[in-house]
Amino acid sequence: MATIIAFFLFSTLLQSLIASVPPPCVFPFIYNGKSYNSCTEDASQNRPWCATTPNYDQSKKWKYCATKEYGGNSGGKPCAFPFTYKKRTYYSCTNEDAEIGRFWCATTGSYDKEEQWSYCADTRLAANSQGPCVFPFIYKGQSYSACTKAGSSDGKLWCSLSSNYDREPKWTYCTPSELRPCKFPFQFNNKFYFRCTRDGAYDNQLWCATTANYDKNSKWRACATEEYEGNSKGKRCVFPFIYRGKTFNFCTNENSEDGRFWCSVTRNYDQERLWSYCADTRL
Repeated sequence: MATIIAFFLFSTLLQSLIASVPPPCVFPFIYNGKSYNSCTEDASQNRPWCATTPNYDQSKKWKYCATKEYGGNSGGKPCAFPFTYKKRTYYSCTNEDAEIGRFWCATTGSYDKEEQWSYCADTRLAANSQGPCVFPFIYKGQSYSACTKAGSSDGKLWCSLSSNYDREPKWTYCTPSELRPCKFPFQFNNKFYFRCTRDGAYDNQLWCATTANYDKNSKWRACATEEYEGNSKGKRCVFPFIYRGKTFNFCTNENSEDGRFWCSVTRNYDQERLWSYCADTRL
């Protein structure tokens, strides 16, 4: 009898704890007849909120949006993007295998390896932007096996979250949480690498470590295979180029705030001052 009572009390406590956890945001949601794809501060005095059903106008169910990661077995450490889960690459939060559908992220570069995670800040979430990158994917009839800036007005790299973007336009930016360059050479599985590699990549992506020893801290990034961003919005490098009166035949990280390598997209940076971040495969 005591065992039955204890089990009943535990079940009641568990149910009350689950009931006290707010449901996840639902995106998109309708508020005052308008569709919202992310948290909003409309009518909330500068505090972001979201509906927890598809139509706030009908249900009136909502919550304030968490602005930082929380909970999980990491104690709320910030997300680490990209991260691998079930051998797939994520640049955004996911609710795969999650209780009550709340979105989560790994807090190291590999959940498969360290199994550390947090619940995501709601302000990270948006409609049509959760899930793993799918490689290869089709965009405008062309196949892509890596993140691309094709069709991007700002030169940022992105990936499709479906195998055919033309049919199912779901996507996310391929933006790492730490803007670090590739570190060459780096150690992976006790082997040294002097360029981007596909070793260990289940989706066949080129990648590199961003510290000298991946085995130690699992910090990595997908290798960009084309120039991206910069004030030229990802135009191709031009070599040689002049910078501060010197001639450069290769990409440089001179005066780069985060150490990433860049190049001029004209013969003379000193005159035109146009640049892009370099494809990692150039390094």
